[in-house]
Amino acid sequence: MFRPICLFFCCLIIGILFPLDSFSQINLPEIFSHHMVLQRGLPIPVWGDADSEAIVEVSLGQNKARAQADHLGNWKATLPPIEAGGPLEIVIQAEGETIRIEDIYIGEVWLCSGQSNMEWPLVSCETGEEEIPGADYPLLRFFRLAKKHDLSSFPFSENQISEFSNGDFFHPARWERCTPETAASFSGVGYFFGKELFDTLKVAIGLIQNAVGGSPAQSWISEEALASHPQLKEFAILPPNKTWIDLESIHPWLAVRAKENWKYWEKMDKRTPVPGHPFAPAYLYNNAIKPLAPYAIRGAIWYQGESNATHPGSYFTMMETMLSSWRSLWEQVNFPFYFVQLPKIGNRSLWPEFREAQSQCLSLPNTGMVVAIDEGHTTDVHPRRKKIIGQRLARLAFAKTYGIDISAESPALATSEWNKEGLQIKLSFRNAYEGLGIREGTEVKGFVLQGYTQQGTVETFLPPEKTTIEKNTITLTYPDGFLPVQVKYAWAPAPANNLVNSAGLPIAPFRMLLPGNN
Repeated sequence: MFRPICLFFCCLIIGILFPLDSFSQINLPEIFSHHMVLQRGLPIPVWGDADSEAIVEVSLGQNKARAQADHLGNWKATLPPIEAGGPLEIVIQAEGETIRIEDIYIGEVWLCSGQSNMEWPLVSCETGEEEIPGADYPLLRFFRLAKKHDLSSFPFSENQISEFSNGDFFHPARWERCTPETAASFSGVGYFFGKELFDTLKVAIGLIQNAVGGSPAQSWISEEALASHPQLKEFAILPPNKTWIDLESIHPWLAVRAKENWKYWEKMDKRTPVPGHPFAPAYLYNNAIKPLAPYAIRGAIWYQGESNATHPGSYFTMMETMLSSWRSLWEQVNFPFYFVQLPKIGNRSLWPEFREAQSQCLSLPNTGMVVAIDEGHTTDVHPRRKKIIGQRLARLAFAKTYGIDISAESPALATSEWNKEGLQIKLSFRNAYEGLGIREGTEVKGFVLQGYTQQGTVETFLPPEKTTIEKNTITLTYPDGFLPVQVKYAWAPAPANNLVNSAGLPIAPFRMLLPGNN
């Protein structure tokens, strides 16, 4: 009698301490959950871990795939491409265990990444309050990585330092349908982008938000990629007794904020490892990018740069390195990457040069840039008009990804002619579409000519005497006795500018050296 009773109570205790889920043979990343959207027209990777050497079978509708876990239990199965539709169910089986994931739709999936202006929630946007009550779109779905802790200027507790150091930075996440409640806290830019896609494409849209306010580009790049690049290796290979906050090549605000957060750690034994921080190089790559890949996506939208704007000279290299590593990690060599050029703001002396560095990123394959120089706020780095940014990103996707005939890109300088005898400079622009025009008022704003008077002895900055617009060209006339050496447009942190194309998209800021004046 004694042994059966003991056995019963032992089993009961084990059942309480170790529920059945803890003995699960199959474990999946969070991104595989009910209500998810899978990318149409591309192979669909499904991965996780199971018992060592276990055979895992995955089925989705009529499609099936099989994989064997390696000696560590890692496995990945890839389902063939599927066209848009749903609802469907994924069934995953391994050695007698079955997992079912329901209410799955096949459609378009986009990553929404960057820093605070991408993270900025719909509820805080200018049109958020009027948008939220009607935000009921069952086929628009969100997967949002939300921070567990605020990153404001206060000391992290010992528990926070421990969690950040272990990569435990986000709340558990799952796919959710778009409702007024879920839309309110989702990225405003992402929401308006996704809503435009849904209204036009008429398929399920899945948006993955992993943006983190304040994060610099180097936190989104792998340590290996940083270390392998001559211009970036200082972020990964630090001198003895130095941390990343000692680097001269980071925005000073990053060091100030990290020092505020690390006050508790600074009082501890200096042999204690440097704590994790979301602004640290590679931190968000490890904790906000790798856990998502290689979940099939159509592309990514990116709104970031404020935390790198003090060092424009390295930004192109960062974007080139980051994008290459992301595409490799996703096993999608050339997915679209559409980004937002920083808008207006006052008293940020290097923002014109930084916007120029962002423009240079258009030389990277399959990229597009939203010009936002007609938006912004003179004192607030978080402009509230996010709807127009999301819509412009969607226009890029329509034109460049989905092949829809729509005017989507801002005008950019193409060629120039200098008529010295006629005292004129003629500029030609691509992406004018039906022609260039003035958005507000009757006079062109934004051009400045840099040059010399008094036989080249006095440097002078002046507006053109006359500006003439004809279709895709602008002719600038300057006074006799003035020797121009450079043309600038919207070249200020918060410029007064008003030139647009026929789609109402603003001319991108630029500067141009005139030939023969070097």
